[in-house]
Amino acid sequence: MRISMNLPSKRWSSFDGWDYNGMRERLQAALDNIDKPALLRHAERIKGQQVIMSEPFSAGQYWICFEMIAEDGSLVIARVRLPRHPDVPATVREEDEEYGIACEVATMEFVRQRLSAIPIPCLYAYEGPGSQLAADVGATYMLLEGFYGNTLQDVEFDICNLPVATQEHIMMQWTRVQAELATLTYSQIGSVCSISPSGEPIIGRLAASSSAELRDAGPFSRAVEYFTAVANATAGKLDSSARLGALVFRDILDKTTLFGDLGTVEQFPLNHMDLGTQNILVDDAFNFIAIIDWEFAQTAPWQVNRYPMPFPLLGSDTEDILRDPSHLAYRNVIRQDISRRIYCQKFQEAERTFQEEGRPLEGSFADTLNSSASRIYACFTSLGRLHQADRGLLREMVHFAFGWGANKVEQYLWELEQSV
Repeated sequence: MRISMNLPSKRWSSFDGWDYNGMRERLQAALDNIDKPALLRHAERIKGQQVIMSEPFSAGQYWICFEMIAEDGSLVIARVRLPRHPDVPATVREEDEEYGIACEVATMEFVRQRLSAIPIPCLYAYEGPGSQLAADVGATYMLLEGFYGNTLQDVEFDICNLPVATQEHIMMQWTRVQAELATLTYSQIGSVCSISPSGEPIIGRLAASSSAELRDAGPFSRAVEYFTAVANATAGKLDSSARLGALVFRDILDKTTLFGDLGTVEQFPLNHMDLGTQNILVDDAFNFIAIIDWEFAQTAPWQVNRYPMPFPLLGSDTEDILRDPSHLAYRNVIRQDISRRIYCQKFQEAERTFQEEGRPLEGSFADTLNSSASRIYACFTSLGRLHQADRGLLREMVHFAFGWGANKVEQYLWELEQSV
């Protein structure tokens, strides 16, 4: 058996980073219950050769991954569902989680069929509830094509530290993947829940609707309906900043056209929705070799697109720092701003290329990212992550929506708080 010295699992952290809120114990309980030999037997039937499993594993909030190496050196990844996460709302049923997995499987299959330029792992098998193989393993699981690479996040946590030429290489691929997805547009906002016999996607309710506690799960035919459902779900949360943010966002939806439909006949592009550096596999030369974790993918309005990490939110504080080279944070922020500009530039180049190829996009990523709507939505979806930053995010939402100065913004927020 040929075993490479550069196995991806050499970077896998196993239990590291899970010593909080009982997460390590949850992982250990799952490991004790999973029958690894059953996974190996299934992989061997698929590959037609002997397979061994690496010792390190990689875990997320909902899945745990094991690396298996076949005799020819090819890799198979066993992605095994973890027990129910303690933070999952009680309203989320087992059927909801199963629906989400089914949507991910359907989306991966559909994108592989339609967009060969996007590297997606081959799904060898999915064993869901009711499967005897899943019962043998002790959990539902997928067997996926593995790659000799690791996530961009693990290879370089802060890509702003890389040479400009390397950043350009990364951004070119990153933006191209998103632009390719956006060539697939549909008349409803929702998740790809299955594929019709003719090969067309069937758009169903949002796979993330239960975990996001959306009372209206769609599918939606108008952008404002989707954003209203998101705002209403946030309004029901206990956190005061989230509730106030939802009120502000709903007011913006009511009083502006920022989140309305972009055309007379609205078509919504397919969007990965979580295409951060943690879901991009790269090789040592930063070539993209796979896009993973499609569980949140859906058709979506253009306004959901925003600058990902590590790019800073474009707010007045950031702009003030960029105008003041003597500021303590200037060197770090200018470095991030340079990377952000490269990211936007590569979208512009991708859009021009698609236009020349006769595949024009119905919207523009480059224009959207710098729009008020994108900035507002980025602030809104960031509420609650760092409580001391929430007030500033609320101010930015109001400023970008209505163009008011600081005093009027504060007066507006105070009046809105009193009305609650």
